[in-house]
This record gives sequence, structure tokens and C-alpha cells, in this order.
Amino acid sequence: MRAEIIATGTELLSGGVLDTNSLFLSEELMLLGIETAFKTVVGDDEKDMEEALQRSLARVSVVIVTGGIGPTEDDITRKVVAKIVKKRMVLNEDALKAIHTRLTGRDYGTTNDRQALIPSGARLLQNPAGVAPGFFIDESELFIAVLPGVPKEMRAMFSEGLKPVLAERFANRMFIRRRLVRTCGMSESAVNQAIQDTLKRDIPVVGLTVKETGGVDIRIIAREPNADQAQTQVDRTEATIRGKLGDAVYGVDGRELEEVVGALLMQRRLKLAVAESCTGGLIGGRITSIAGSSEYFERGVVVYSNSAKTEMLGVPLDLIERHGAVSSEVAAAMASGIQKAARTDLGLAVTGIAGPSGGTEQKPVGLVFVALSTAQGVKTAEYRFLGDREQVRLRASQMALDMVRRHLIA
Repeated sequence: MRAEIIATGTELLSGGVLDTNSLFLSEELMLLGIETAFKTVVGDDEKDMEEALQRSLARVSVVIVTGGIGPTEDDITRKVVAKIVKKRMVLNEDALKAIHTRLTGRDYGTTNDRQALIPSGARLLQNPAGVAPGFFIDESELFIAVLPGVPKEMRAMFSEGLKPVLAERFANRMFIRRRLVRTCGMSESAVNQAIQDTLKRDIPVVGLTVKETGGVDIRIIAREPNADQAQTQVDRTEATIRGKLGDAVYGVDGRELEEVVGALLMQRRLKLAVAESCTGGLIGGRITSIAGSSEYFERGVVVYSNSAKTEMLGVPLDLIERHGAVSSEVAAAMASGIQKAARTDLGLAVTGIAGPSGGTEQKPVGLVFVALSTAQGVKTAEYRFLGDREQVRLRASQMALDMVRRHLIA
């Protein structure tokens, strides 16, 4: 069973607005055993929308459209869908009543009533979080659902209205289960080499994706007529991959490395402090993006200049002069300095050349040193990252967090 998601709205094509609805719907459809084969984004143009709908109806069994059902002139989804399926628009009394109830006590424009117009024969989907109702048409081989474009409204309408319909309508189909195994510290070729036998199997399907952080995500997708069988395939394949990759695996699905590190610090009741040079506060920002991070993150400092490293962390000036600010020796002194100043269990430090200028033949752009100071001593690591300034900074922050993680699981 294959589906297409059509996201409407010129704002999605002009930049600045992300189509998060399609991501949500793809995940939800997968759990129902419906594979999203295509995603289309189309502007508020009748002709373009007609073309997109006609194309989707010719190649998939389920079409879900988001957006374009509000009260304004450019909300044309209802009209276009009615034209494509050759239905006249009718005023749905239940929808009209719901709109009036929702807008009681507010400024009410008569244009709001047009939101109650839906194609004849369509079934109404109430909007638990907003005004505009949705609808779906289910006739023979035709299934089209129309949902709001506002993410909060779309999710509520799908979960409470459309999801039960799809579960019943497409019962006894193939079940799809997916997992994303996340890694750090191994290149794509190294991961490919380690799990090549697993990648060659047809069941389940396994693939690789390189991330901006430099890590590699491993996709596992199982399709079976029985949900438990599909889940078992995913679980077994994940176990095999973990056995091959060991500590390179840091989490699954949507978990980011800062969340994993935070959970480990919390479990062990340890405190961390960070001193950053080339990453400019990125590591501290990632750590504190997690709710509850105050339990394990004591402080972070950005020591960009040599004098800042000396004054705030006690890094000897002659050490910087002998080895340079970008060196393993200075990174180690920074880590020890922040650990001592903050009186924490762990002190993490990063210094490097993010570029695009500032590099030399001996110390090129992308050279980064990471250090971790603990009760057992100071550990340092050298990296040479490729990419632009932001990529170098992001990858440096990833490897710094991974150094903490590997220490905590050792």
C-alpha cells in the first residue's frame, strides 16, 4: 500500500517555512503499514495543484493533502479536489456549526463560512485544535484526505480523526517497522565495510545516510504481514549491527548525542564543565538544549583569545607560545583549567581552526584538538575535519560530546 503526501502553500516554496507535516505523516503512515512513496510540495496555483493531484491519483492508493482549507482567497484545496474527483461543493451543516461554535465571542467574518464547503459525498474530519474542518473521500480505489496546513491542527485531526479511518480501511495490509541506528566516530566506508553482510540482505532493507555531524545513520526497514514479525526483524538486525559496530553506536531514532550524554551524566550523578575556543559556545548550547541539563552541566566558557585562555583557565602563556593555541598541549591545559575552576567531575575543551582562513601547512583549516579532564587524568584527541566553517564547528562539537560519552560507558 503506497501513499503520496501533497503539501500545499506558496510559503513552502519561497523559503523560511519548513514542511514538517510530511515528516509527521510519513512516520504515522509507516506504522499503519502504508509506505510513503512520494512527497510533493505545490504552491497556491489551481493549475499546478490539479496537475499534482492527477499525477498522485495515477500512481498511489492513498493521497493526503495538507493546507489550503482556510477562509482566504488563496485557500483553494477544497475547490481543486472537488474538480478532480468531479464532485460539486456543498455546505456541510455540521462543519458550519463547528466553525460558529469555535469562533463564538470572536470577530466573525462571513468568509469563515466557506470553510464548511466540502465536496459532496466527502466525510467530515473535525478540527480539535482549530477552525477549518478537513474531509476525506473514500470511493472504490480512490482515497483522498485533506487536512489543515497548521502543524498543530494537522496532527490533532490526523490522530483523532483520520488515523482510525486508515487503520480500519487498510487493515490486514503489510506492516512496516523502522529504526534508525545512529553512529559516531566511523566513516561511511568503515561502517559499510563492517556491516556489509547485513547491507546485502533483502529482508529487512538496510541503508546508510551520512549526517552533517560526520556520523552515519543506519536505516532498518522491515515489511511483513504481521506487525510482531516486522518488529522482530528490526530488533534482530539492530542487535547484529551493534555487535559489529560496538561503541560507535550511540543511540537510535531521533536521539541526538547531547541527549545521550546528558542521560549518562545524570545516571552517574556527574557534573560537566566546558571550555570552547573554535566552537564558540556550540557545545554548551547543545548540552543546554536538553531540559534538565542544569542537573549535570555546571558552566561553559568561550575562551577565544590567548589572554582569555590564560586569565580564565590558567593556561600558561609560555605553553601557548611554545605549542600554539591550537595544540594538544593547550587543549589539555584548557580541560584541566575548566575542571579545576568549576570544581566538576569532568572538564571538556576544544581548540581548533574552523576557517576559512587562519590555516598553515603545519596546522591546516579543520585541525581540531579535543581534551577531556577527569579524575583519571587528561585525554586528548586530534581531528582533521573537511568542510566549511560551520561543518568544522559542528563536527568538532560532535566528537567532543562523543569523547565524553565513550568515557562514561568505558
